[in-house]
Amino acid sequence: MRSRTVLFFLAALAALLFQETLARKSLGGAVSWIGEHPAAALLNVLLSGMVLAAVAALAGKWRAGLGLGCGLLGLMALTNSVKLGMLSTPFFAWDLIYLRQMYTLGEALVSGRTILVVGLFAAAVVVWCCRGGRDRLPLAARAAMLGAVAGLTALFAFEATNPAGRLGIENKIWNQTENHAQNGFLLAFSMNVSPLFVSRPDEYDAEVVARLLAHNAELRQDRRDVAAAPVSLVVFMSESFSDLSGVLFTSDENPLENFQRLAAHFPSFRLVSPSFGGDTSLVEFEALTGLSNAFLPQGVVPYQHYLRRPTPSLASVLGGRGYRTAAVHPYHDWFWSRDVVYPNMGFEAYHSLSDFDEWATRGYFISDAALVDKIIEVIEAGEGPYFIHAVSMQNHGPYIPGRFGEDEIAVQGEFPEDVGRVLGTYLSGVRDADRELARLLRYLETRPEPVICVFFGDHQPSIAKDMAPYRLAGAAIDDNVGEDMFLAETPGLVWTNRPDMLDAGDIPERISPSYLPAILLHQMGIPLPPHMFYLRQGLSNYPVLHRKFVMNREGAMTPFDTLRRERYFCDLEVLQYDLLFGAKYSDMQ
Repeated sequence: MRSRTVLFFLAALAALLFQETLARKSLGGAVSWIGEHPAAALLNVLLSGMVLAAVAALAGKWRAGLGLGCGLLGLMALTNSVKLGMLSTPFFAWDLIYLRQMYTLGEALVSGRTILVVGLFAAAVVVWCCRGGRDRLPLAARAAMLGAVAGLTALFAFEATNPAGRLGIENKIWNQTENHAQNGFLLAFSMNVSPLFVSRPDEYDAEVVARLLAHNAELRQDRRDVAAAPVSLVVFMSESFSDLSGVLFTSDENPLENFQRLAAHFPSFRLVSPSFGGDTSLVEFEALTGLSNAFLPQGVVPYQHYLRRPTPSLASVLGGRGYRTAAVHPYHDWFWSRDVVYPNMGFEAYHSLSDFDEWATRGYFISDAALVDKIIEVIEAGEGPYFIHAVSMQNHGPYIPGRFGEDEIAVQGEFPEDVGRVLGTYLSGVRDADRELARLLRYLETRPEPVICVFFGDHQPSIAKDMAPYRLAGAAIDDNVGEDMFLAETPGLVWTNRPDMLDAGDIPERISPSYLPAILLHQMGIPLPPHMFYLRQGLSNYPVLHRKFVMNREGAMTPFDTLRRERYFCDLEVLQYDLLFGAKYSDMQ
């Protein structure tokens, strides 16, 4: 029995080293972390032991418990490592909610070889666990093990007895990357099993909201007079569209030829995305509602977790003024619950994957050409002003060389040849998006009604492992905040077929997506909903609001945690709580 106890402890310790080595990309990094945070490391070992004990008790065999438990912990560690590499965010407990999304994307993103290796490993674990008939655990031992695990779980569940809290370990739910780096994967994972609940602000009632919105009357005097006819709007979010600013390379073709030409004649900007390499719905959430991910727990998906009731957005504002409102996204309608969220935002129609021809693909997904065809079809299907929110899919990763055929862009630079080929594939997708943007604008130029089109990349691409192109190309990264900005910026522009209608001075050089609704409605001469009026007060001071940093109009960057308690941000958080979770007092203003 003693030897089995020692073996369980060694297995738990090995699991810790495996998890942290993958997360920190080196055994040395894992060992250094253990030395710097011994209390957190000890709790991670304890949690690993609890998993092993629970599995063994349920299986009734110590060998099965050890094998299956280690397999489970290893799978979690691998998932965490892959997600960190692709999206720069850790693996969270609530990611398990998205198994359907992960499976669907995995069909395109995971190679058959990887599936074969994982399958063979799983089969080997099962065979090893089933061997040996003399390692059965007595019923009393199984009951004792489950009782011990249940008791320890109860200690972790209650704040007064939580070992982490008593040891001074802080659960930094607002910065999960730092939380995992400081507390270790398994402890941070367990502390955030249910952090989706957003606490009610200390100061929140109808009077507080009315006070915050008292200045709206002054801002309403700022309404612009634009075209006599209603101005239609097209918002075009392009999958992973980026100029890879800072990456040193040359290519045999300019993939942004049309964008750069247009940006020389129309207002352009740098969008500071709340995500990297994926999670497009986070960008949509901000760009449609004017709300910010910065005030929500890191890792949650507002579409999936919170938007279960009518929420003010560009669609609801314009729909209320008689506009036709349609969302166009050539992927499954249930992905990120868009089929539920879009109606709650006020969209009348949603054109998803089932509305496209199966053959209209380029690479793995529906082409940008087919998307632009659909946008034109929707515009011509009715009369009156329209708002179309279009999200492309073609240039979603992975960027496997040869994915787009023989006409892929050739890239040269100070990086390995395989990295250059991946970059070439990615930039070929950017080129296609650039061409389709030009085609869409040529069509909109012929429209008789005034129309504004805003185009931008949703996030930077997740290229190669560990963002190799960014690192290997010698891009200038000075510090953590600077790196965060570098990985968040994408190019964007505002185009119109009535150039004299735009107020270019109202569009900052860098902006967060949450400011786009207020900016666009102002450009269109349409009254803003209350919380967007309040946003305009902060636009001149803080045009960039990211969960990791804030940037002022002069370009100075400050960690968000440093400014989070400032009055503007506290009040903005109250208004966001009111709309997402509260009584919607702001709708009454």
